[in-house]
Amino acid sequence: MRNTLLLLTFVITIFACNTKQDYPADVTQNFMNSCQMTSGGNQEICSCLLDKIQKKYTYEEFSAIEVKMQAGQTPSDFLDFVGKVRAECSKK
Repeated sequence: MRNTLLLLTFVITIFACNTKQDYPADVTQNFMNSCQMTSGGNQEICSCLLDKIQKKYTYEEFSAIEVKMQAGQTPSDFLDFVGKVRAECSKK
């Protein structure tokens, strides 16, 4: 019984670490609107991008990146990540 409980705890922990973070609805909508404007209206790619961003960055991390972007100082590691996942999402 103890081993089963330990295994279940481990599985839940792994699952929780691999699931995406939910961003507020207005942030999600703003991202989708902006992405679709720059992707020719490709909602599938934008949804894929958002999903991957949410898996990598907490809402707080993404908010900090967003502030830097608005100041014209987009972090290069974020640009690299988005470029990589955009390529992955485009292949689907």
